[in-house]
Amino acid sequence: MSGEATPWIEGDLVIDAATLAEIEAHAVECYPNESCGFVCGPASEPSALDQAIREVNEADKYHARDPITFPRTSRTYFKINELRASRTFDAQAASGRPVKVIYHSHCDVGAYFSEEDAYTFASEGQLMWPCAFVVISVVDAKVADRKLWVHVPGTNGFRESTLTVR
Repeated sequence: MSGEATPWIEGDLVIDAATLAEIEAHAVECYPNESCGFVCGPASEPSALDQAIREVNEADKYHARDPITFPRTSRTYFKINELRASRTFDAQAASGRPVKVIYHSHCDVGAYFSEEDAYTFASEGQLMWPCAFVVISVVDAKVADRKLWVHVPGTNGFRESTLTVR
């Protein structure tokens, strides 16, 4: 996937403080389960993030229906409804405010990009969704850290990037 039409996938993003506060509040509200959602911003300002959209973590629903295929619960995994995600990406792009980030939280561990995260969002060296990723670490019901992660083209790996708060 080329970064020409979606330069935010390359990282070095700027998030306004109110939007970050909303994402972090969502993570704390969901604790001890993982939160998830999207962060958007104006297409005309590729690095700008100024709107959070909360999503429902459907991990428990999937786990209850098929614990073999979905062995994890929302305590250690997040699952966003793919049809709803696709519709959100399409609607936000059409409005000139594309989804630039998928966010989720980790509970009682660091803000790392896990093997499961990498498996979910990259395949055969290709990024699956045209966005970057924010992971919020919540420890003992308090935000401990946050990190921005971007795909390393041609691999299934991700690297940390700069997230500036304004």
